[in-house]
Amino acid sequence: MSTPTQTVQPALIFIPDITGFTRFVTDVEIDHSSHIIQELLEILIESNSIDLEISEIEGDAILFYRFGQAPSAAELMAQIQKMFVNFHKHLKKYETHRICQCGACKTANNLTLKFIAHYGDITINPIKNYNKLFGKDVIVAHRLLKNDIEHHEYALVTDNLARACATWIDIPTVAWAPMQESDQEYDSGKVNYCYFPLAPLMNYIPVLEIEDYSIPGVKVPMVTSSAVIEAPLDMVFSVFADLRWRAKWIDGSQEEVDHVNTELFQNGATHRCLINGPISVSHDAQVNKNVITFTETDIKRTHCAVYTLRRIDEYHTNVTCTGFMKQHYLQNMIFRLFLKRSYIKSFEKTWANLNGYCKALLTEGKAHHYRIVLEDSTSMAA
Repeated sequence: MSTPTQTVQPALIFIPDITGFTRFVTDVEIDHSSHIIQELLEILIESNSIDLEISEIEGDAILFYRFGQAPSAAELMAQIQKMFVNFHKHLKKYETHRICQCGACKTANNLTLKFIAHYGDITINPIKNYNKLFGKDVIVAHRLLKNDIEHHEYALVTDNLARACATWIDIPTVAWAPMQESDQEYDSGKVNYCYFPLAPLMNYIPVLEIEDYSIPGVKVPMVTSSAVIEAPLDMVFSVFADLRWRAKWIDGSQEEVDHVNTELFQNGATHRCLINGPISVSHDAQVNKNVITFTETDIKRTHCAVYTLRRIDEYHTNVTCTGFMKQHYLQNMIFRLFLKRSYIKSFEKTWANLNGYCKALLTEGKAHHYRIVLEDSTSMAA
């Protein structure tokens, strides 16, 4: 879509705003909260279905715009519904799929979403890679983020946009809740608007079930390798859980881990670290004070690895990996005869790398930059 420059043109100004962001990042772990907010902003961007352009990302909000004719009532309501449902569907994963017990991960589902939709004249100044919006109507849209609406989640539509929408008369049939009218007085004057509470849209959010990533049928144990890592259990697990970091210590890894679908380790996290290796899915984590187990299965479900991390004492952790394959006489025999020995040697190098890295951290008095917070005596299936 071409972008006008220094020309006043009518445009839709659309702002989804994640509310509760300030309290969220000041009250809880900053690293994980920033990951969560980033994921949510990306989901809002990916949910764009009416050709909105991005002017800028403003911390907890996105400033979208679209030149030309105002969207129809059905387009606008459908866009809001899609963003809202996808936003809350993702947050539900922090109830059903998470492993980390930090404040950010445990309270992510308290975040809420509101929308401001306005229509007016704007100009654009290109600044490096960004198109900066200017004009009185841009200011109006931002000021409407502060209003007297009592609902935590709502869609606010200004009278300017309603008047510009040729099909606004259809709003009772396309909206999920009755329209409510109000106004707000600002130093620039009074702004009339209507709004729609978003609570009824919670009924459209699907119930998330824990996906079954296990291999169906009989699994045959093919190889087992164990080692003692001279580091605490929580440090060892944090290194394991840092999927992108696996390229630094797993023998045979490619330069960069790819196919990572979440920065926060959880049920359903995917990655590929081995050169020419498969994409693996992490699942079935069991966490308690002294033992952590989880399974990683290739997406074709032909083989899996079960990891067990067991606390020996304050500074020693036993790690064990057992590899399984689907029952297949010829493939199982080929693995045992020609591949098993190389796998065992690769494990030995991997454990040595892991131990060396963890020992170096302890010697330098550092922690691994990526941290999964575990609660003592917590047992959960992620």
